[in-house]
Amino acid sequence: MSEPKPNLNSILDTLRVIQTYTPKDKTTFMQDPNAQDATLMRLQDIGEQLVRIRDKFPDFYKLNGSDEWHKLIGLRNIISHGYREIDFEIIWDIVTHKLGTFTTEITRLIA
Repeated sequence: MSEPKPNLNSILDTLRVIQTYTPKDKTTFMQDPNAQDATLMRLQDIGEQLVRIRDKFPDFYKLNGSDEWHKLIGLRNIISHGYREIDFEIIWDIVTHKLGTFTTEITRLIA
């Protein structure tokens, strides 16, 4: 089975970038359209990398993918296609409560 290490490394790099410019508090994030736009772009990229892993490495995806992977792909679709307005309360929750576990998961797969 071939492994998608470049995709996983790209995701990890993107997660690190998100951490560098995410404001320390929710109020600042909610008032900063630049941080919001940058975060959306990076989350969209993570979802795209996961789509590539799913499509090019289906066995790897089936073995290692999680519900969070599926949700991030869905978020990518929402951001990309504008199915509905973006709820930045949800985006803040993802960035502050979900990405830490996801980062650990991706780091484990690269090691």
